[in-house]
Amino acid sequence: MRKALTIFGLLFVTALLLVKPAKADNIVDYQLTGHGLNVTFSLPQTFTPSSLSSSTMMVFQNISGTLIGSSPYPFATIEIATSGTSGVTDYWAFGSQTQFFALVAPGLFTINPDGTVTLNGGTFALGDYHLFYGGDTHDYTLTATVVDSPIGTPEPASLVLLGIGGLALSGLRRRRTA
Repeated sequence: MRKALTIFGLLFVTALLLVKPAKADNIVDYQLTGHGLNVTFSLPQTFTPSSLSSSTMMVFQNISGTLIGSSPYPFATIEIATSGTSGVTDYWAFGSQTQFFALVAPGLFTINPDGTVTLNGGTFALGDYHLFYGGDTHDYTLTATVVDSPIGTPEPASLVLLGIGGLALSGLRRRRTA
């Protein structure tokens, strides 16, 4: 019995030394303002796309946010792109029928060597559909703010190991006092 407890104790100490905290991803909060418009939504900063069909556009489905005010709005599709149609960049687009929203500006995201994608923070001056008809006014402001993740917490398996170790130590102490 003593040998089993010694082995279990060594395993417990090893498990405590090798515990890695769980870490949540950072979040990017987006806010587009201008001409009475206020659009907000949040996305994870780093993710692995299910498929990378284009190096210039990322598509997100079923994202909750706000549109012109504070009431929740269900965006069916949000597209974030670094280059747009006909070479036009630095614009936003919206489709009320399809609940579609697009942001197009160089520097919105980076494709990492390991295949993951990182959304970048910053402030971008954007225009609207008038850019496609010869307009050149960029009077909307997109602010992308990276929000750090909370401090990591131990994984549940680590907490279970800690509990089992405590029970084993209390059982050993009880046996010695008897």
